[in-house]
Amino acid sequence: MTDDPGPLIASGRAADVYDIGDGTVLRRYRTVSPDIDLEARIMAHVGERGYPVPTVHSVDGVDLVMDHIDGPTMFERIEAAPWKALWYARVLARLQRQLARIAAPEWLLASTADTSHPQSVLHLDLHPMNVIMSPDGPVVIDWTNAAGGPAGFDAAMTYVEVVTFSTTTPAERFGQRVFAGAFRRFRGRRSVDAYLGAACDHRLADANTLPDERTAVAALRSKTANRGRR
Repeated sequence: MTDDPGPLIASGRAADVYDIGDGTVLRRYRTVSPDIDLEARIMAHVGERGYPVPTVHSVDGVDLVMDHIDGPTMFERIEAAPWKALWYARVLARLQRQLARIAAPEWLLASTADTSHPQSVLHLDLHPMNVIMSPDGPVVIDWTNAAGGPAGFDAAMTYVEVVTFSTTTPAERFGQRVFAGAFRRFRGRRSVDAYLGAACDHRLADANTLPDERTAVAALRSKTANRGRR
């Protein structure tokens, strides 16, 4: 793939996205991905089962070419219309429940997975910045962290990421708490709370977690632990 693929349209913590100009985009990792082929395979697996993901066209080294999905992110929509936050929280919960119904294939499960219980495909980074609100409906992007496991863990990961996301103003923090609380309620408190401690630990072990977020996750982890001792 050329070193000048086209206009840069998005940048994440691990990759950049370029508009190739033919209805597709190039997602280029800045370093070698642990398994970009697995990411593409997971997207194909859930897409074949009706889950809204971009179609992957090719994988080559650190480059992944997929459909260009038009539209703002869910996060941008919430920023533009914060009074609709509860509606978007419901949409996010629905997307997480829909994914929870897709069984994880054997090739996605770790050797230590407890197969005596249902194992689902987990996105593990399903938050408003990774949902594109296209004209045809929401589409979930960035499957870098996807894995197989209990569905409740994925729900808890979403809650932890949303409620500990770094904010700067009191209004933003209020909106964050409202959205996170609504997601937890719509997704199911028991599903989220059952894996809340494990999700915090997973987030703390992630080198990509920002310092402010790490502090917030540690505080949530402590609160969760104290709640469990009561």
